[in-house]
Amino acid sequence: MTGLGDLSAEVAARYARLDLPSWPNPHPDGAEAREEEYSRVTAPERYRIVHARARVWIDVLTDLLDVDTVPLPAAPLDGTEPSQGSFDRGTKLVPRRPDTLPLLLLERDAPQPGHQSTLAVLHISAAEPRITLMSVPDCGCDACDWGSEDLLDAIDDTVGRVVGGPFVALLGQGWFAQWHPDGGASGGTRSDTPHDTLLDWCRRAATGERGHLPDGVEVHVGRSWLD
Repeated sequence: MTGLGDLSAEVAARYARLDLPSWPNPHPDGAEAREEEYSRVTAPERYRIVHARARVWIDVLTDLLDVDTVPLPAAPLDGTEPSQGSFDRGTKLVPRRPDTLPLLLLERDAPQPGHQSTLAVLHISAAEPRITLMSVPDCGCDACDWGSEDLLDAIDDTVGRVVGGPFVALLGQGWFAQWHPDGGASGGTRSDTPHDTLLDWCRRAATGERGHLPDGVEVHVGRSWLD
């Protein structure tokens, strides 16, 4: 039986063989960034590791689990409005196991003023592009750099939330909430519902409850991809 730890170990092993750039955390022990770091992007090309890590995850998941892949062309993240973010190419991984959510690994090549190279950005989504779980790097400037290991860990952890399950995403009018057994997130511009309440709604939705949710809330519940 393949577990999440087995998948992560295989990803790490395959990725190591690629011999890609790595760099230490330039802000150890939570050291504050210097003012000039906020306007500087050193070697943006090194961030291609986030695309490489995603591609290794795609290979491992399709090799070791019963998963179909669907290539995705460039599109806005929300399907309509490019100003809200977009991606240049991507892969949708659809597990054949029932009651699971697809995982989307979406790549963007962000132009960088003053550089010939672009900044590689990875958007990780569940079910569809607009349900974004994480974007890495979240900025790319030197002030927000916590080292290559931090980026890879963030990707692995986020992929693991969907694959390991359960995972719940709620979308309301101007707000969202996401939950997994180790935590959750919420936000938006038009919700006065406390964060803890939103996560409780998610937990109850994971058990099949729906009656507690306001009208019009979109619910996505995914079980584990694993046995």
